[in-house]
Formats: sequence, C-alpha cells, structure tokens
Amino acid sequence: MGPAVPYPGSSVVQQCLRVPELQHIVFDLLHDQPEGPSTLAALARTARFFQEVALDTLWNAQSSLVPLVRCFPPHLWTESRDDDAIRVVSMVALPTADDWTRVKLYASRIRILRLGLSSASARHLEGKLSGESYVVLKESLGLEPFLPNLHSFEWAQSQTNETHDVVYFQLLLNPRVSTMELVMKKWSDKSVQAVASALNEYRPTAHHLRSITFTCPSCPLVENAILALAQSRPNLQDLVCTLESKMSLQTVTYLSKLNSLQRVAIHVDRETAQEVLEQAKNTSGTFFSALHSLALHTESLEICEDWLSTIRSPCLDCLSFIVDEPPKAATLHDFLVRLASRVLHSGGVRELRFVSTKPAPRMFAEHTVTPATLEPLLPLDLVALRLESGAAVDVDDAFIERASRAWRRLRVLELGAELRRYVMHPRVTLTGLLPLAENCPDMEALALPFVADASAYQSKFDAGDRPFDGLSFKLRPSFTLGVGGAVVSDDTETFILAGVLSDLCPGLKTFQTAWDRAGKVVDVDSATLDVERQDIADRWRQVDRFVVEMARVRRQERMWLEWVYKLA
Repeated sequence: MGPAVPYPGSSVVQQCLRVPELQHIVFDLLHDQPEGPSTLAALARTARFFQEVALDTLWNAQSSLVPLVRCFPPHLWTESRDDDAIRVVSMVALPTADDWTRVKLYASRIRILRLGLSSASARHLEGKLSGESYVVLKESLGLEPFLPNLHSFEWAQSQTNETHDVVYFQLLLNPRVSTMELVMKKWSDKSVQAVASALNEYRPTAHHLRSITFTCPSCPLVENAILALAQSRPNLQDLVCTLESKMSLQTVTYLSKLNSLQRVAIHVDRETAQEVLEQAKNTSGTFFSALHSLALHTESLEICEDWLSTIRSPCLDCLSFIVDEPPKAATLHDFLVRLASRVLHSGGVRELRFVSTKPAPRMFAEHTVTPATLEPLLPLDLVALRLESGAAVDVDDAFIERASRAWRRLRVLELGAELRRYVMHPRVTLTGLLPLAENCPDMEALALPFVADASAYQSKFDAGDRPFDGLSFKLRPSFTLGVGGAVVSDDTETFILAGVLSDLCPGLKTFQTAWDRAGKVVDVDSATLDVERQDIADRWRQVDRFVVEMARVRRQERMWLEWVYKLA
C-alpha cells in the first residue's frame, strides 16, 4: 500500500482547529449534545492542542462538587448510598499537598456552580457530597480559595446539619465571584450569625461582585450583611432580595444613584418612599437611570405609581408591585390605566406582576378582578403577567381569547392562582384555554382556576381520538400548570381529566393546586379563613399523579412522530 495521500487543505483545517476561539465555539456546541461531556473528555486525551480548551469547557459549569472530589486519590474518599438510594461521596482523610495537585488543576477551571444545571435523574446518578466532606476540605485548605476562578454560584440549604451548609458557603466565597444566589430557610441564631460573619469578612475582597440574589423568610442579621455588601459595590448591577426588614433611606438613596444598577428589589415604608422621591425631584437623571427590572414592596398602589412616574430609566421593562393592602378593583383598574399610558408613551413593559400580601375580605365583590379591570393591559405586548391581588379573579373564555390575541408573545399567565380559595366558581372552561395554545406558542407556565369538567371529551377519549383534534401547547422543555382553587367534584373522572390536560400540555412537568393543605380548622370564623376540603385535595393529587406521567408519554409520542416524519 502506498503512502497516505493528505486531504487537500488538511493543513489549513489543522491550523484552524488550533485556534482557541474556534475550539471554544465547537466545543461549546459539543457540550450541549447528549454525549457531549464524554466526547470532550476523549478530545482532551486525543491531542495536546485540544486539551486546555476541552477541559475548560468540560469543567466550566458544574451542578455539584462530587466530580471534583472523585479526582482525589481513591483512599481519601468512600462511596455509600442514603435511604433514597442516592450515592453519597464522603471524604475520610485530610488530603496532602500532593493529593491536591490533580484536583487543583480542575478546580481552577470551574466558573459556574449551579444546583439546577442537571436534571433530577442526572443528579441521582451523580450523587451528592456528604456534609462532613466540606469540613475536611475547609480544614485542609485553610485560607486558600477552593475554587479560585469561580464567577457565579448558587447556594441553598441542602444538608441536615447547618454547620456543614455554612462551611460549604465559606468554600464558595472568593474575590473573583461576580454573581451569587443565596437561598436560606429558617436557621438557628448561631448559623445565622456564622453566615452574616462570612459575608462581612468577604466584603473587603468582593471586588468583582456585580449581582446578588437573596431569598430568606426572615433573617435581619444576614439581610443587613447583604445590604452592607451591596453598598460596598459601586458597579452593582443586580440586587434582588426578599427582605422582611424595610430598607433605610440611606440604602435606597445609594442604590438610586448607581448608574450600573439594572435589577433591584426595594422594600420601603411610606415615609421612606416619600423622602426618597423628594430627593429624586432635586436631582437630574440619577434616579435609577439604568434600571431594567423593578420589584417594589410598599404599602399602597399610590406610592407605586409615584415611584413609577419618577424613575428615569428608558429601559424599564419588568415591573413587580407588592402592596400590603389589597386594592379595590376600581383602584387597580385606574392604576393599570395610568401604567399602560406611561408604557405606551415611554416604551414597552414585557413582564408585570402584582401581589397583595393580605387577602381581601372574602364576601366583598368590590375587590373582585374582572375583565374590565384588566382591560387597560390588552394594548401592551406582555410576555408575562402574574396577578395575585388577594381577591378572586373572575374572567371568562371571552377574555382569555382576547388576551391570547393581544399577547402573542406570552410565556407566563397567572391569574388568581395563589393559595386562597373563594366561593366564586370559575368561568373559564377547558375549551376556553385553546386560544392560548393556538395564539401563544411560547407559553411555558399557565395558572388560573377553570372548570375542571372533562365529561364533554369522554366520547373522543373512548374512541382513542385527540380531545382537541391535535391542538395543544408546544412541546416546551418544562411546562407548569396551576389550577388555583378549581374544584374537582366527586363525580369527575380524574383519569379522563388528566388525559385531557396532558394532551393540551404535553410538556407538563409541574402541576400545582391551591388544595394542598389538609386538616380540620376549629374555633375560627369560616368567612375569613380558607375552607379545607380533604376530598378535593385527594382528587387533585390523583390528577397530579396521572397527568405528569401521561404528559411524559405524550412527549415520547411526539418525539417518535417527529422522528418518523424526518425519515419519510
């Protein structure tokens, strides 16, 4: 056999493949494929000029520290299974300097640590790290950063031992972090103090920090540490926190003058809100001048309207208003009229959320939201509308159809699906949801009470036909359906109802209902407290079990049909 003839232009191809920028593009595409990680690992072993970029891409984003800990010598860690049969990796000895060599090679490449990066099934296979392992790692490292190039991380309470969670949090802090998302539950005073201390110690070195997201029921010490951290960053872009404590005048004033701030959540009382507005009137162009997203928690709609008219950002397109007192429908309508007028003149609002922290009196119709209340929003080009007004939302099929035609880019629609039940029966039917499937192809979350009666589709179901003749929401990666306080009667065939809903929402993976609390309530006024119905809750649980599994079958069916059509 003669010598191999080189492919024309092969040297040019080889030269192109040696360009790191091109490698990043190609390897990023590979990583998103089902077998992407294993392919990248093979590329890293195949050619030396592939190795650096392949390893960077492979380790760039992780959902846990388990793969990294497995890079220690085998005698330093063990593997077991917990009660749920999930793999648990545990460090059993302190690593030496030599043991860290390989781990540090990969640790320096991790830039993103996100709990939700992998699916539940993938996390089940990957396993989790034991709480004691964080303590071992921290003790071994001392003051040296564990992930020296980490740019973005998500930290949430995951261990049964609070001490281990705190140590894990300390491991993630380093001067290069630009984005942090913290989720805390109700903790002991000692753990709260430890987290607050860690944040305060981290503050002088947080030179690259640009985005802070913080969620916690009530934690004044940590809230103060978060706000102090935010005020130390002159280039802060995001501060989204669910704060129980109200912000001070000094904090809000500082945030309002940041020309880099794009997303912010503000919690203020009436007095502070008015003082801030008075100061803003004496300045020019510096009151939240670059804001894209505002979440304002205050006492009334009047204050919200004053803030909205004072903010000077032309980019504001995401609004969330949280008030402590439920407004009457007429008041909400007038507010939406003025909001829509401002939006139409100054630019579009894509996302709108309105929440009342207190429920309206159950029997007062003047708080009930009707189609007339929401009419001013129809001229807008909304992508998301979330309405939790603390009162019943009484819309019908006709309004849903008009809304679907007006908001064709709609992705999220939530109307009165919060955890409160009302005497009023919903007027939206299953058929009334079809215009949303037809006119809003990008829909990924729908939550509103509707008439849970699928008897009209019994004959089609028995005949094996599609209930809606093939019309359904698109096959989204993850569709969420909420039914609010909709009632399932005792004569409803829950299997039929689940079959109809799964056909309408083939991408359904999350099902939500307001009937998820059980137990008798005694010595209370039934006119002011939600009525608990164990029988309704049980029937919705049956629907939940059926509909998620049936939707999975629908997805498999769709993917199989698409594959057949491609072959044809």
